[in-house]
Amino acid sequence: MNPRSRTSPQRLNIALGDGTVLAGDHHRSVHDTARGTVLIRTPYDRRQYRAQAGAWQAQGHDVLVQDVRGRYGSTGTWRPYATEGQDGAETARFLEREGLLNGPLFLAGASYDAHCALETARRLEIDGNQLRAAAVVALVPALGLFETARNPDGSPRLRDRIGWWHMHGFAAESRAPLASPDLERRCHEARERGLAHAMPEKIYGAEAPGQWDRLWKAPKLDLATRYGSCQAALLVVSGHRDFFAHEALELAAAWDSGNTGFLTGPWGHRLTGDLDPAAASSLRRHGGLIDRVQEFLDRPDVRPFTREFNPFHDDTDPWEPSDRTRLRATTNPSVRTECESSS
Repeated sequence: MNPRSRTSPQRLNIALGDGTVLAGDHHRSVHDTARGTVLIRTPYDRRQYRAQAGAWQAQGHDVLVQDVRGRYGSTGTWRPYATEGQDGAETARFLEREGLLNGPLFLAGASYDAHCALETARRLEIDGNQLRAAAVVALVPALGLFETARNPDGSPRLRDRIGWWHMHGFAAESRAPLASPDLERRCHEARERGLAHAMPEKIYGAEAPGQWDRLWKAPKLDLATRYGSCQAALLVVSGHRDFFAHEALELAAAWDSGNTGFLTGPWGHRLTGDLDPAAASSLRRHGGLIDRVQEFLDRPDVRPFTREFNPFHDDTDPWEPSDRTRLRATTNPSVRTECESSS
């Protein structure tokens, strides 16, 4: 493949069957022949994904980064965790129909974006069309309403959820985060007076109480039933300090394609953004996470594996095999952190 100069993305609007128009940025590979097409769907503003798309481009992929329904450049009503499978599948079929699917289809994303990728893969297989995802890359996945709202022991992730839904849950564009005193006051009111008091209608609109109530009444996903028959390859990337680490392990165990990888390291929900400068530099010298992802995508016959990265020892192979039992013991599934802006 001969490299070519990277160009600015092209705007790609896709009209769905119900009239909703989804806005996307289409980034072409820096090579004449792409290794595949990566679809990333996000509620966090596609325009903020230039660097991420560039990393995929440098690996030889075409990339479409798309705003989900009701967010930023896309029309429709935004309801978290409601329509991502259908919308993603329609987007993938559009790319195929218009000759824009360059090589195999890879679905990727972190946090909520990972939910979009997983649901798109599932929907494509349910629909029974020839188009299927070749692989899904789910980084620190935020799997569903229950899984984001509650710790594995069932206790509420109150601080994190109030912060996330305030910022992202009720409008076409994200709000500034709550100041810490305001967030603490909301948490106190929710504990003392009931969850409904955390999201007042006068601030967030008439639909907010219903959506907030929907979050806390959602049932736990049966991951084996939901994803156990999916045949796409799956790579799950988690972290010891990610508050969704327990759910990530459960997802990897439930997926039964015969080609499942699990990578973890000493970071939290922001992945390498949580590392100190020395550790981050070490990770870059080893090629970063994108190289490990590409290794997985390049080996379609790989058997299920679990690997752990140690960025503090440059003189050893950072991808030593490890077993998931030990990872369950060393990963803290109940870590409570400050609200992340993209979970």
